[in-house]
Amino acid sequence: MSRTPSVHRVLAAILLAGVTSLSPAAQDKPTKPQTKQTQFISQAVFKDLEKAQQAIDAKDYPGAIAALDVVKARGDKLNDYERATLYNLYAAVYYNQDDTPKAIASYIEVLKTPNLPEGLRDSTLFALAQMYFVTEDYPKAIQVLNRWFETVPEPSADAYVLLAQAHYQLSDFQKAEKALIDALKLAKQKQQAPKENWLALLRAVYYELGDYAKAAKVLEILVASYPSESYVLQLSGMYGLMGEQTKQLATLHAGYLGGMVTKKGDLLNLARLYLVEDVPYPAVQLLTKAFRDQVIEPEAETLQLYAQALALAQEREAQIPVLKRLAEMTGEARHYAFLGQAQAEAGNWQAAIDAFQSALKGKDLDDPDGIRMQLGTAQFNAGRLSDARRTFIAASESDKHGETAANWIKFVGAEIERKRAMVQMPDEPAPAPAPAAQQDGEGQSSQAPGADTGTA
Repeated sequence: MSRTPSVHRVLAAILLAGVTSLSPAAQDKPTKPQTKQTQFISQAVFKDLEKAQQAIDAKDYPGAIAALDVVKARGDKLNDYERATLYNLYAAVYYNQDDTPKAIASYIEVLKTPNLPEGLRDSTLFALAQMYFVTEDYPKAIQVLNRWFETVPEPSADAYVLLAQAHYQLSDFQKAEKALIDALKLAKQKQQAPKENWLALLRAVYYELGDYAKAAKVLEILVASYPSESYVLQLSGMYGLMGEQTKQLATLHAGYLGGMVTKKGDLLNLARLYLVEDVPYPAVQLLTKAFRDQVIEPEAETLQLYAQALALAQEREAQIPVLKRLAEMTGEARHYAFLGQAQAEAGNWQAAIDAFQSALKGKDLDDPDGIRMQLGTAQFNAGRLSDARRTFIAASESDKHGETAANWIKFVGAEIERKRAMVQMPDEPAPAPAPAAQQDGEGQSSQAPGADTGTA
């Protein structure tokens, strides 16, 4: 995991902490009875360390190293406090030069120092843990952090989060969860709101543990406290994993109204959810706007979805030009069949005939006799009885549609004879009812309309 700016600032503050005490005769003032001999930074050492600090502030890192090397050359003449401060500054230089291995080595030298002041020890331990984390040495980061937790009286919530991150990287999700819960409890005690990255990590932990219900609860907090498109989509997806489609739709719908569902794939997913939940009109509105704004391109998949939404919303006339464009775009038999069905529902019999005939010539034709049954019905309703009879005869050899086609052949034949007779005997009684409605191969009703005129 790469270093974040916030981690950088924390480290920089820790690294510079030792410098603030660089003054001649500076000393710690323990609250407990003193058990260690108090050490000071001598005037000569202080001047060289101050030069190093000034070079660090000016980002003159070679100059800082040179100044520190002068101090280091004193060797055994340095006391423990001077030596610890020296290596703390070395670590600061190496850190700023992105030389993490040398920064880690410098921190380790600080910790080797006898009689190390508690404050410098604790800050060094935490900085070292962060360095191990940056280098992705998570076991050592956890080891040093646990040592740090044993020494500090009031650990911060951020420290628990760092521990959780290290456990997460090692796929130890249960320990990561415990550390995050500790961080959240501590923040609550201090009346601090949980940070976004804490909650995001906890969501990831619950997802990895397969606890989708808890992950959804965390995402609900994220959506409420840190609303974003990402969290809306994650929460919707989590509801989907839990099989709660109504909540999934409600979340996406709210996000869409709030301008947080904007990408093509997410918009199409929302449109499909509208249709699944039997609310097609919002899907029509969404797709109409998306096509107009050119967020969604008119492709076979999107046009078919649009036509379906229009049909379910009872916008049948608006569906026809969409289906026509779809059929012309793909040349597929099924799309011409859809167009023929829409034209038939609108009573546009000749247009329906044209569409079904195109379907019979189209690509990927898998049920020609089913389409012939629909074509014959359209021809019958258009008054083209002879054409209808020929079409039904062509379909009569089908195992699937043969029986229905045979009934239609008899009915259309009788209707042809009736019409002929009507020319000679206009007072002829009305014919018998048409064949009973049956489902054809496309799921459309094949019942003939009133046969007294031969038209719809």
